[in-house]
Amino acid sequence: MLKRKFNFISILFIISFILLLAGCSTTKVVINNIEDLENSNIGIYTGSEYDRILEESTKNAKAVYYNSYSDEIAALKSGKIDGFLTDEPLGKEIVSNNNNLKILNEKLTTDSYAFAITPNKKSLKEKIDNVIIEMKKDGTLEKFENKWMGKDDSKKILDSYNNKKQTIKFATVSGSAPFAYMKDNKIVGYDIDVINYIGNELNYNVEIVEMSFEGIIPALKSGKVDIAGCSIIVTEERKKSVLFSEPNYTGGIVVVVRDEKN
Repeated sequence: MLKRKFNFISILFIISFILLLAGCSTTKVVINNIEDLENSNIGIYTGSEYDRILEESTKNAKAVYYNSYSDEIAALKSGKIDGFLTDEPLGKEIVSNNNNLKILNEKLTTDSYAFAITPNKKSLKEKIDNVIIEMKKDGTLEKFENKWMGKDDSKKILDSYNNKKQTIKFATVSGSAPFAYMKDNKIVGYDIDVINYIGNELNYNVEIVEMSFEGIIPALKSGKVDIAGCSIIVTEERKKSVLFSEPNYTGGIVVVVRDEKN
């Protein structure tokens, strides 16, 4: 009787242990195209419009919100999410530093990126527009794009300018490489270089103000900052709250997923 009882308890223990292991395991979904996103968990950067784009592009995908790309990358690698949405240049930067991740071939959108400007400074917007238009004509904008979106890190250094009498405040998010990111304890990147150039042309010093992405529009509306840039997409909804400069980059939204081949 004692032996039978012992065997029965042993069997129950083994079954419980197996069930526990099964409950702790995470099944990683393989994503190869946009259709595979259906019913999957997709990371969304808090404060962005990626959740709207996800809803328009997929069926029944669940948005999971994160406050940084580093958190999204960790969640994707661990299987907590099956992919995350980001701007194409940011996606390329992320994939170049994580060889077990890849970008799906299909873009979800094609978008214009621009500087957002506080709504009561229309004259400043017009001056910035004129400089950007000229930068497009003379190749300066292309030069900055090649510098910050190229592979040669030794060239990724901000141009320097002489001090000016007036200052404009520029809001950005430092975790948005190659548009804005930390390097040697300083915020650098494509948007930073471009706005510094524009400031110099308009006789302004540019004061960089780091903040969360969701805080940018309120800061512009309240006048806490004058301009903002960190791969900001021009949308009709955002136009209701802020002014937008002439676009300084054209890109789109992509999906970063695990590369199961690596």
